[in-house]
Amino acid sequence: MSGIRTGIFQNEQEYYQALTGWARELLASYALTHVKASENGMLRKNGGVLITRAELLQELKPELPASAGEENYDPELLRAALADIRERGRETMRSGGMIVMEYLFHALKLTEFEGFLTALSLACELDHGLGLAIGYLNEQNGVRVPSLSLCLRLYTEKEEEQRFLYQECLQDWEKLGLLFEGMEDTSLGGGIPVPEGFQEFRLKLDFRILSYLQNFEQEDPALGGIVRTGGEEDMREPLIQKKLTDGLEALYDSGARSFYLEGENGSGKKLQAGALCRRKGLPILYVDSGKLPEEGESLQKMLRRIMREAILQGGSALCVCDLEGDPETGRVSWERVEQILWGLRTWQGVLFLTGGSEWDRKIRCERLIRKVRIPENTTEERILLWKRFLGEELFPEGLNLEYLADKYRLPAGHIRQSVQEYEDRLLLEQSGPDERYLLEACRAQLEHKLGKDAVRIPVHYRWEDLVLPDPQKKLLRDACDQVRLHHQVYHRWGFEQKLAYGRGVSMIFYGPPGTGKTMGAQVIAGELAMELYKVDMAGVMSKYVGESEKKLGNVFEQAKKSQSILFFDEADVLFGKRTDQKDSNDKYANAGTAYLLQKIEEYEGIIILATNFLQNFDNAFLRRFKFIIEFPFTDVPRRREIWERVFPADTPREDLDYGYLAEEFKFSGSQIKNVAVAAAFLAAGEGVPVGMRHVLTGVKREMAKTGKTLLASDFGGYYYLMEEV
Repeated sequence: MSGIRTGIFQNEQEYYQALTGWARELLASYALTHVKASENGMLRKNGGVLITRAELLQELKPELPASAGEENYDPELLRAALADIRERGRETMRSGGMIVMEYLFHALKLTEFEGFLTALSLACELDHGLGLAIGYLNEQNGVRVPSLSLCLRLYTEKEEEQRFLYQECLQDWEKLGLLFEGMEDTSLGGGIPVPEGFQEFRLKLDFRILSYLQNFEQEDPALGGIVRTGGEEDMREPLIQKKLTDGLEALYDSGARSFYLEGENGSGKKLQAGALCRRKGLPILYVDSGKLPEEGESLQKMLRRIMREAILQGGSALCVCDLEGDPETGRVSWERVEQILWGLRTWQGVLFLTGGSEWDRKIRCERLIRKVRIPENTTEERILLWKRFLGEELFPEGLNLEYLADKYRLPAGHIRQSVQEYEDRLLLEQSGPDERYLLEACRAQLEHKLGKDAVRIPVHYRWEDLVLPDPQKKLLRDACDQVRLHHQVYHRWGFEQKLAYGRGVSMIFYGPPGTGKTMGAQVIAGELAMELYKVDMAGVMSKYVGESEKKLGNVFEQAKKSQSILFFDEADVLFGKRTDQKDSNDKYANAGTAYLLQKIEEYEGIIILATNFLQNFDNAFLRRFKFIIEFPFTDVPRRREIWERVFPADTPREDLDYGYLAEEFKFSGSQIKNVAVAAAFLAAGEGVPVGMRHVLTGVKREMAKTGKTLLASDFGGYYYLMEEV
């Protein structure tokens, strides 16, 4: 055997040449000792390999004479030769070179024997000339990759050592499964390798390992879309919540390695994980849990592949993201979390799990997981984020940033996404900064299911459309100011310390039908640039005890997520007076009313109740509302004002007698609107402008809805217009 060389390798190719040279020396030495020729000079094995001893030796070491005799096989000397090659490889790396194979040995923490298995298997991949010898020396005839049995015999000739190493392989088979193709398929359902035939397992390096050795910077293509490497943007120091990052670091320094980060979507869970890894000099792999196989062996195989990739990519931390198992509730499926944790049971690196629900302490888990909740950003933090992401170029003129940050309580990720969508919209519209587009982008980030129990009402009306006495209009404007100035009064002026609840804006609109209660809600929504949802009373009400409260609880929960205005029409159905408890139904009804009072006081958004019968409300209930605003039936001046405004500017019309219409017909605002629409269609059908005949015909039809029939004589001086109607 050639002497041991010293010195670093000039390149990786030289290292691999040394490995293949060592493998040839190893197999040739073993063959010289253990392979004996038959009488006719042929070597034969059951199954058919035919080769002369001379051919076998010439294949391994061409420089040997054909008549080379037997020699004593010395496995210790050959192991020392491999150790020398590996030491030179490590020295090369210490000198600034790169030997990927040596990094692989280090990353997987391979034992000397596991390194021997890997080196020989790689040599067989690099030098196909070794295949003939391997095919003969294996117990399984013709298999041209080394078996575990052959490697045991090559490594040591002592049977006791062979049995010990074999047991080690059985115990450490999961690590070997990261290296060798098909190893994971040798296991039973319980994760235990099948002993029978395990010695003849073929040690062929997995394709991912081979591709990694060729290009260690390339990621596993089989994990595309499931796993991504954290980049500089993922691992930057957070702009806000640095105290939380410091706390995570303190936990890490105390020995914690497994974390569950709880928070809503976009709250910065992945960023916190990335920031900690950046501080500790660790790369990180983000795993999309939603794209993992559903269950069973497919999930376990994928998780083993992911663990291997994390090891290969510099000992990365793993972050299994978005454990939102139930698409309806968005809550974590803890059964699935248990399956994932079982698949990661051998993972010894840093592990992050992220989700939107509180950790279930009943979950079965062998590792100690630290639970960390990502708190909701404060308004000041949101202001800072908006300033950072908007910059001066995108900032709309006149934007009240404090109001925006207080109204849309978006987490950091959603603020960033809002700005991106806003910027895209400006480019599409070829527009300068525009507050409308920014607010639309904010609303697009709100994830909720309010549409299941409520109907979104389009907002068309403005203050000029709403005809109300001045005191009522003043109350509506004051209510809007309480929303706009919420942060100033409660936070900067300190009132949040005085009020534990009841910080929302709650209103009751009462008055006869058609007096503008729904329009008033729309005007407020338009003024505040918020969406308006009308609660579906039929869908919420239930004959089953407690079911209505359950549905209403969900309405308030979704309303908080949507940051919309909640509008209850005919609210006295739900919020009526409490009764004496004469039976169990009264008891549950009173409990339901108390529950609703609690939800309204807890709700920090805007809630509007509309009713025709204020007297039906419990007095204690009324005291909890900040604004109780009457929408009175229209008097003559307000009816005239409504008549003058009801026709759009683009509607062609003759001179209409608004004074007569207001004096003679005691209509509500909605009835006047109905008359105007009917008159417009009559005129359009005739191809003429709207005139008094069309309007009075509409009046006649509207009165007929109430059971009153008008004759031509009932129209006074305009009777002649109605004689033919």
